[in-house]
Amino acid sequence: MTRSQASAEAAGHETGSPNGVRLSPEQWDHWYQTGWPTMVSHKEAQLFYNHVAPSPGTSAVDLACGNGQWTRQLAAWGLNTHGFDFSAEALRQAAAAGAPDVTYTYWDIDGDPIHHNLRPHSVDLVTCRYALPYLQYERLLTDVGRWLLPSGTFYALVYVDQPGVSRKPDADPFHRGFTEDEIQALSSGWAFRRTYSLSRSQKAVVLRGYS
Repeated sequence: MTRSQASAEAAGHETGSPNGVRLSPEQWDHWYQTGWPTMVSHKEAQLFYNHVAPSPGTSAVDLACGNGQWTRQLAAWGLNTHGFDFSAEALRQAAAAGAPDVTYTYWDIDGDPIHHNLRPHSVDLVTCRYALPYLQYERLLTDVGRWLLPSGTFYALVYVDQPGVSRKPDADPFHRGFTEDEIQALSSGWAFRRTYSLSRSQKAVVLRGYS
């Protein structure tokens, strides 16, 4: 399946994101079988460590964890990590890779009720790499604020839409991004915000203190 074919198939699915048509679990399964998900770079890991300072023994949740690259990085720092995704193929790859102190669960973040493991003030760190543009992110960020402990942190990595480029969110359905204004708006309701760039097309967002 080409990306244009995937986009055509997506047109038959319910819209689940403000940024475009909702992609199905089956489309993501095919992506993880045939695509090239973005790897965790040394630069991303080092900048995250510098800005977030993850503590060994604390709890982390990785939303839309994919094939587990980031969950394994968190586990390597000593965090007890739980990954959620709704692609069965991605979760199969994640489980096959294996890592101590990591568990994985199938969960449709937009379509299913909040998972019972995500109780108010129950987690130190929530992360979400590249997935926010696919989700009902305003509602999700409110939920994340409830799940985090008072000292907890939310971290997101997103692609940045370039100025002057017309948005066609399903022209490349597996690389959706945000505009700079949308990235700034993510911090609404949070006491602390820090953003930093990994590259011209990638930006990280760190949030704390939701109220």
